[in-house]
Amino acid sequence: MHRARYLAVVGLLGGMFGAESWKPLEAQDPARCRDPRSVCEGFDRFRLNPSNSPTWSPQMIRDSGRPIVPIFEGWFQNEDGTYTLSFGYASFNLEEALHIPLGPDNFIEPSEFDGGQPTYFKEIHRSIRRPWNTLMITVPEDFGDQRVVWTLRNHGESYSTPGHVTQPSYMIENPVAPARYLQGTASGYAPFIRFDPAEPWVQGLRGTRVGPLSARVGEPLEVSVLVDSGETLYERPESWLYWVHYSGPGNVVFNEDEVEVALTEGEGVGKTTVTFSEPGDYVLLVQSIETLRNSFEYHCCWTNGWVEVTVTN
Repeated sequence: MHRARYLAVVGLLGGMFGAESWKPLEAQDPARCRDPRSVCEGFDRFRLNPSNSPTWSPQMIRDSGRPIVPIFEGWFQNEDGTYTLSFGYASFNLEEALHIPLGPDNFIEPSEFDGGQPTYFKEIHRSIRRPWNTLMITVPEDFGDQRVVWTLRNHGESYSTPGHVTQPSYMIENPVAPARYLQGTASGYAPFIRFDPAEPWVQGLRGTRVGPLSARVGEPLEVSVLVDSGETLYERPESWLYWVHYSGPGNVVFNEDEVEVALTEGEGVGKTTVTFSEPGDYVLLVQSIETLRNSFEYHCCWTNGWVEVTVTN
């Protein structure tokens, strides 16, 4: 019988981790992070040590065969009083990506929240290491001490993470985090995005959704995102977009999955093309953030957009 490992983790810097879950690595060995594909920066600073489970460290990272682990990033309250639980995931594979369809190997409980989670789990990313805050689940204002649990089963093991709204240390500042400005690294404002000039601008992790767009197998589809930096405290000449295959049955190839967007008077357009290997219904995720480095690790500040695509032969 598979053992469920409950992973209540939020990011790689420890500020939003439970102290019982993450601990600094003792006696770090720099040699293990010399691979040019190295993703040890961040991974080598913490190791996950839930009870009755092995220690997680950079030594676990391999080309393939390693876990895909769901992560509870944190929660934030919405203007209407409801709460949003935010989840992401981490891969310990340098080259292997996995399709885990909805069902017994990829499910959320209670079942009323099941169905919107990703089904494609990419390998460790060269720039940001893992997808952050990709799944948003809204729960009612009176949710109290209940839990929403996401479970992934892969490589012969079962991994679960419980989402909750009871611990202040897991609260995410969204879409504005003034403390980021005080640290001198970013403005603390998530960019605004929209897919259609006729639609309103949207800001923050709950993001916006468009589609379904139509595409054919093997034929590139161009997708565009309009970006507005908003009233930021830093004047930047560019913003940044990150694209990822979120769900869908086949393989998805972006001509660019990282897109730098030049801003004129705070606005710009980011474009990429995407090709699909099989027919079916897909979801792409784009994340707009003003600067790439470190910002994801602080859970601030970016905006999500989901693009639904129906692909035919």
